[in-house]
Amino acid sequence: MTRQTIAAWERGDRTPSLGQLMKVARALAVPIELLLPGELSDGGRGGEPTLLFRADAPDALDPALRQSLSRTAHDYAAVERLLGEAPLLPESRPMPDYDERTVERLAGEMRDWLGADDAPLGDVLALIEAKGLKLLRHPLPPSVSGFSAYTDDWGGVIVVNDRHPPERQHFTALHELAHLVLHRGEYDGPTRAPRRGDPREKAANHLAEAMLLTRDAIERELRGYRNRWLPEPLLVDIKLRYGVSVRTALLRARRLGLISERQCGQQLGHFNAAYGRDREPGDLPRTGALGRLERLVFTALAQELLTASRAAEILRRPLMEVRHELGRWLEGASG
Repeated sequence: MTRQTIAAWERGDRTPSLGQLMKVARALAVPIELLLPGELSDGGRGGEPTLLFRADAPDALDPALRQSLSRTAHDYAAVERLLGEAPLLPESRPMPDYDERTVERLAGEMRDWLGADDAPLGDVLALIEAKGLKLLRHPLPPSVSGFSAYTDDWGGVIVVNDRHPPERQHFTALHELAHLVLHRGEYDGPTRAPRRGDPREKAANHLAEAMLLTRDAIERELRGYRNRWLPEPLLVDIKLRYGVSVRTALLRARRLGLISERQCGQQLGHFNAAYGRDREPGDLPRTGALGRLERLVFTALAQELLTASRAAEILRRPLMEVRHELGRWLEGASG
């Protein structure tokens, strides 16, 4: 680096890139954190969170949780910038009034956007991350499914409750993606709980259902059972193949007129009585695959753009665990 470049940094005429700062840190034998601007070195802890959150359970967004999630989003965006990754925000499609036909059409477009075509979505969280959206798995109170947030600079952020079963996380992620697409203009307003029959929630639920189970798929699976009791083994088989809850399959069948509202209510009541409201038959396996944030952090570590201590802070894991996982990831990448 020339003297003129360094003088321009000192005068404030230019800003060094993170890659340049990493080289300076190595040359001076100091931690990179000492050279980073405040929002990157401390994860945004110095000020109020700037993410615009939308939460269907406002009381769960206490200041500590809000700050924690905002800090993770800050760190995620910083790692993206280190690696030259562009943040993603899906196209806004405002829907002031809930319209079923529009939602069904949009569900097909969103599936195409995710690259699913007519196939089962499979691991919904991995599909969403593959598009470049920030998806955070975070332990939340049992009654809270998730949140979503965005900024124009950092793109979309979806938070799902890591304590919930996979099928519920799949639905939550698509529900929050629906809010990012349909209701983005409401994120900067006061957070409030949804009213019963809220058209925004109906639209988000419908879009999530339709993305998980297309009209063609549900009619193909259940055409022989129209207006008949849907056997539990059949519903569990649909759950395991499509990554969707038994309850969502029932609600989808009712929406498309394959079963009546009364029958749907009776079958839901049967499952609630047999398994409780938070459980159901059939267990989807939890994936052990690394999330996008972990992969980006390990890539930055391998390129010496991050220190191991900073990586551990971003991932909120012990330093030795991060080093061990990095080694396993490098072995897998080379294999």
